[in-house]
Amino acid sequence: MCAGSGNEYTSWDGVVKARFGPYIVRTGKSLAPSQWLISAAYWKQGYTSNHILTGNDVVIDAELYGSVVGTVLVKLDGARGLSADESYSAELDLLRNQGRKLAELSRFAVLPGQRTRSVMGAMFHCVYYTTRLLNGTTDLVCEVVPRHVAAQQRLLGFRRIAGPKPCTRVGVSEAVLLHRELS
Repeated sequence: MCAGSGNEYTSWDGVVKARFGPYIVRTGKSLAPSQWLISAAYWKQGYTSNHILTGNDVVIDAELYGSVVGTVLVKLDGARGLSADESYSAELDLLRNQGRKLAELSRFAVLPGQRTRSVMGAMFHCVYYTTRLLNGTTDLVCEVVPRHVAAQQRLLGFRRIAGPKPCTRVGVSEAVLLHRELS
């Protein structure tokens, strides 16, 4: 459930939904509702969209009039680590050794033509609720291609802490690791 919406409910399938302005944001355990958006966005950029959910993952989708217009995947740190450990295990271990509790954001997409700031704002209310309030996460990390760094810094307060390094998961030769505290 996402805090602050005032219009929270759980659907018959157990998916939690909340209204943020015109957007309904849902949290769940399925990639299916937003798979077409990710496939199209990744294909357009030449990326691979081979995301696999684990028990520590939550998919957050923003809907407008019944259509998914934005999505992000939240991966909570656990025994298997994070996807970013593939390239950035030393940097992530440094945060963990400082007593930080991590979560990773990936699989970002906003439908072209949508107000990115509004869609991201609605989704990130749920990201904060899911990570910080429900799971005690202290820090968020994400891997992005260099051309997305400025937007992630401006819109979401991330800062660059490492990279660029290859990210074979999505088939790019350069990705950077971004970080932000949730305090």
